[in-house]
Amino acid sequence: MTHISVFGATGKVGREVCALLTETDQATLAEAISASGTDTTLTLAEADFTGTDVVIDFSTPDAVMTLLDHLQGTSLPVIIGTTGFSAAQTARLHAEADHRALLIGANFTKGFEAFAAAALALSKALPEAAITVGEVYKAGKKMAASGTTKRLSAELSEITGKEIDLDIQRIGDTAGITTVVLDYKIATLRLELNVRTRAAYAAGAVEAALWLVGRANGLYAPKDLLAS
Repeated sequence: MTHISVFGATGKVGREVCALLTETDQATLAEAISASGTDTTLTLAEADFTGTDVVIDFSTPDAVMTLLDHLQGTSLPVIIGTTGFSAAQTARLHAEADHRALLIGANFTKGFEAFAAAALALSKALPEAAITVGEVYKAGKKMAASGTTKRLSAELSEITGKEIDLDIQRIGDTAGITTVVLDYKIATLRLELNVRTRAAYAAGAVEAALWLVGRANGLYAPKDLLAS
């Protein structure tokens, strides 16, 4: 049984991770941790991590830096689902991988890595296509491109040498829809990944956490699970 602590446990995805850990027989919740310590969670100062095998984070960039400060002197592996890090924070994450196994992902949905691989393969097969990466999330989310969209557009641009168009939308309480549209004049090809519930992100994060335990120190990504 793998013991998982959740950092950012009062957030939307953090709550889903905690709920999932009460249902699975592969892992259990060690500690639920939040900045406020509300809703039966612990503050970071109250958490001791002594019974923890791996930490799953869904918080904020600044909170992740505080978490890593707290974990200094340990080799506890960490799954990071937070996005939006500054250049300095990203450098800190890369340095931290010398001391622990660190898996960072913008989208932990099961099937996303296969979706991304398919989009990249199609962009190679259809070099003449104009490509648009689209996203739809809940109305309250800021209009800036998500980490998922930034990653997809960057990888597609690198392969094609073209600028990738973006289509950013915010509608209702949408959990997450990612699209890649390839328009090659005589036809249009559309890939879509529609996340029906945030539990999809939680399930992928728990799967990644189980995979990360026992790995060597280093920086990992969700796509590494496909290669193992």
